[in-house]
Amino acid sequence: MTSAADHTACRVEVLSGLNAKAPAAILVHWYGRCLLLDAGGALEACADSGWVLPQIPDAVLLSHDHVDHCAALHQVPADVPVYATAPVAAGLHGRRDIRLLPLQGSIDIAGITVTTGQAGHSLGGVWLHLALGDGVFYSGDFSLESTLFALDTPPPAALALLDASYGLYDRVQQVCRAELEPWLERPLLLPVPPSGRALEMALWLNDRPECPWTLDDPCRRQLELLQRLAPGLLQAGAAERLARLKPQPFGDDVPIILAANPDGVGGEAGRIIAQQPQRAVLYTGYMPSVAQAQVESGRAHWLRWNVHPRLTDVLQLAGVLDARRVVPLFSRLDPLEAWQQALGSRLLMQNLIEI
Repeated sequence: MTSAADHTACRVEVLSGLNAKAPAAILVHWYGRCLLLDAGGALEACADSGWVLPQIPDAVLLSHDHVDHCAALHQVPADVPVYATAPVAAGLHGRRDIRLLPLQGSIDIAGITVTTGQAGHSLGGVWLHLALGDGVFYSGDFSLESTLFALDTPPPAALALLDASYGLYDRVQQVCRAELEPWLERPLLLPVPPSGRALEMALWLNDRPECPWTLDDPCRRQLELLQRLAPGLLQAGAAERLARLKPQPFGDDVPIILAANPDGVGGEAGRIIAQQPQRAVLYTGYMPSVAQAQVESGRAHWLRWNVHPRLTDVLQLAGVLDARRVVPLFSRLDPLEAWQQALGSRLLMQNLIEI
């Protein structure tokens, strides 16, 4: 039996995601119980996740369905229960024990009270708050700028592990959208993750009647799931905008195409890149090596569409949480001096953290 004085029994262990653009995998240990927050796979096709489990967890909790947060579930024994929200669970296959996380609410998992709320990043994406010590908060991926996905206000937490995928970047979404506008004047492919920016971009395109656009089947399936959500789970007015969406039937001749895969490898996006050399290709998120090579050769281009927090947003959420310790995740913390200036004594850069 572990004594209450044994602080090593109460700790957070960042297996992957610290000081690097790397998959998400975080173990939370609490007096003999253990939860794995996310089981992220590599962003490069066929690459290794880069992390291993030091012990079998009591459960896995998924923040959302993007590859760098869930694609390494195969590394977890099949009999370990996996908790995910209904939209995320709908896409999980090959797991024997899938249990539902609420989009908003609290649930007991292995004797630990876990509170969830929407994270503003993707369909079914949530943050996770664990009632341990003075509170442990894991944001998953989050955004404060989405016009579609809501971000729920979390309860206070002394320890905050926060998405900082964009590093010190601090440009507002309106500027990003303005830079994208000229690209809509030519035949264009936008490779996108179906449950993420694809749906928000669809709303943006639908507000431009002069821009005929379409979605591939994976994006349409996510749209159907989204349209079944209660309006109160979306940003104000988003349900009405979704009801007005009018994509063209999918076809290679539609001027603007939203399609998976977001890395340009496989799916309709991969096919179109190979078969339509006259169509412009614009990446708007993380680019693995294949996409980077396309940009370097001039076959594709890149402009950001914000789906992660700017530095201002990271600091704002840390303030809302009243966090005394903050671990920025999913980015190189470079230059370190700038992060120290931004977060001061709250900044943590260690992978083993006592609760």
